[in-house]
Amino acid sequence: MTLSTIKVAVVDDQPLLVSAFSALVDAQPDMEVVLEAVNGREAVDRLSARARDSQGSTDLVLMDLRMPVLDGISAIRELRAAPVTASLRVLVLTTFDDEDLVLAALGAGASGFLLKDAEPTTLLEAVRVVARGGSWLDPAITGTVLAHLDTSADATTGSGANAPQLPTSPVEQSGGAAPVVGAPAGPYDPLTGREEAVLALVCQGLSNAQIGERLHVAESTVKSHVKTILGKTGCHNRVELVIYALTTGLVQPQ
Repeated sequence: MTLSTIKVAVVDDQPLLVSAFSALVDAQPDMEVVLEAVNGREAVDRLSARARDSQGSTDLVLMDLRMPVLDGISAIRELRAAPVTASLRVLVLTTFDDEDLVLAALGAGASGFLLKDAEPTTLLEAVRVVARGGSWLDPAITGTVLAHLDTSADATTGSGANAPQLPTSPVEQSGGAAPVVGAPAGPYDPLTGREEAVLALVCQGLSNAQIGERLHVAESTVKSHVKTILGKTGCHNRVELVIYALTTGLVQPQ
C-alpha cells in the first residue's frame, strides 16, 4: 500500500458516535477524517461539494443506515448515481443486522459491513481493506445473509442455477429501487479442492489472514486463491462471492 493518507467521512445521526469514530480514525498515522455528517442528506450534499472541489477528495465513507432526513441506503444510492461521487467506497456501520437492510445496502453499492460493536482494531482493518478496493463482511452480517439465503431456498423451487431476487430495504419498497446486488447466474469453471476450502472459509466471514492460519498457508497464497475463485465464478468481490456460493450450492449454508 502507498503511504498516502486514507481520507474518511463519518456519517451517523448520533454525535457521540461521530466523535468517537472520528477520534479513533484520526489517531491513525495513515488516516484522516475530512468530513462529518449527521444524516444522509447532509452527507450527500457535502461529499458532492467536496468531490467537485479539485483540492478536496474522500476515499471512504463510514455510513450509518438508520438516519433522519435521508437514510443510509438512499444516501449510498445517490452517491453512486452522481458521477462525481460514484467511485466513493462505502463501509456501512450499523447496530442493526436486519437482513433486508443489509441486502439492500449491498445492492445500493456498499463495499463492506461492520457492526458498531466490533473491536476498534477490526474497524480500522476494515477501513484499510475497503479503502484499498476490497470488500468486508462482518461475520455477524454473514450469518444474516446465510439465514436469508437459506429461507429463500426453501421458498423457491430449489433450483440453484440462479440467484434469488433479494429484497430491498423497507424505505425503498415504494418503487424506484435499483436491483439488489446478485451474483452471475451462468456456469462456473470447476474449483480445485484447495479453492473449495478457501471459498468455504470466505463464506464464514474469515479474512485472508485468518484463512491462511486455518489452512496453514501464506496470506499471499490465500489472496491468489481468492482472485482465481473470483475469476472462475465471474464475481467482482467477496460479498458477491458469498451470495453466489450459497445460492448456487457451491457452499452449503451453516
